[in-house]
Amino acid sequence: MDATSGIAAQLAQTRQNAAFSGIRQNAQAEQQIANILQESAEVVAVPGSPIRGTNVDIRA
Repeated sequence: MDATSGIAAQLAQTRQNAAFSGIRQNAQAEQQIANILQESAEVVAVPGSPIRGTNVDIRA
């Protein structure tokens, strides 16, 4: 492998690593948003409430 092809291979690897890093960060951000939405949608049952599900705990 000559120097030019070695540099090209390293550049391609660096670009691939950067792309994977961006994908991973996006996936983590989407998971955090999903967690927030899930937590904010939890229904809190209040003892003595005649209608179940009327009280929603919004913590966001």
